[in-house]
Amino acid sequence: MKISTVLIAAVLSAALQSCFTGIESTPRITDSEVRSAGAVPTPEEVFGQQIVAEPPAGWLPGKQWMVDDARISLAFTPASHGADSLPGQIIRLVAVDSVTSLTGKYEVEIELADDAGHRYYYRPGISPADLRGRRSLDIPFTVELSAVALADSLMRGRRYYIETPDWYDAGGHQYKGLRHVAADIRRVEPGTSRFPIRVAFSTDGDAAEYFVLLTYGDSRAATRNFNRVFRFDDPRADYPRIKPEIWDKIIHSSVAPGMTRDECRLALGAPLTISHAANQAAQYERWIYGEGIYLIFEDGILTQYRQ
Repeated sequence: MKISTVLIAAVLSAALQSCFTGIESTPRITDSEVRSAGAVPTPEEVFGQQIVAEPPAGWLPGKQWMVDDARISLAFTPASHGADSLPGQIIRLVAVDSVTSLTGKYEVEIELADDAGHRYYYRPGISPADLRGRRSLDIPFTVELSAVALADSLMRGRRYYIETPDWYDAGGHQYKGLRHVAADIRRVEPGTSRFPIRVAFSTDGDAAEYFVLLTYGDSRAATRNFNRVFRFDDPRADYPRIKPEIWDKIIHSSVAPGMTRDECRLALGAPLTISHAANQAAQYERWIYGEGIYLIFEDGILTQYRQ
């Protein structure tokens, strides 16, 4: 049952005399907030923490990065060769040197080369001592291939259950996939500098190959780590009382009147905000997801929505 925003507002105004105005708004709880509260890491979080970049102290000549964007030329020093043709190419470590900066202090200069032998120089603006103490160091607009190879060794041939419908097809086009279904991992390959890990997988009864993009690490940009996208166990087993027809809606990221809050959260994920209201007849909640999507519950049961 889909109804217009105006009609929803009118109905709620009559029923609640407030239309949720001035009512408590509860923002979504983030992973970092959960961890700060002392929560035990999930098995998926522990597994994902194994996927890390190689620390700079262990870098050896020949270490590889894949260039993702021609803007990498902005990161190189003027002594570097032109980088317009670098996107999609591999660059390799030649040496990590110590040079004198304009202020007279020593700083790191990373010398890189492409297959043609052209040289590129990147100065991250840190001292040699700082470099040795770092757990990782990103080269802008690149994918560090050691982390991709590590992810491939950990994930290839495994079966997980995918939690996101944000899939891509073989042509790189975004595809509306399913949630909570088995995904058999075929391989892991380089993605983009924003989402450096690209996971190829197939699903039961479908010979096509699909892809999801992952991040790794603990930086603020690591928004799609393994535990956000996959889980080890079949989620259906956790909800045996959900009727098959409702579960079918859930895996297709769809909702319908009569669904519970748990069922809607399984179908759409956590909302951005939750607003509460009440009158003498019932307790109401409004879940906001952005992009015009919202759900309204009466005593914990979905009664109105826009999706």
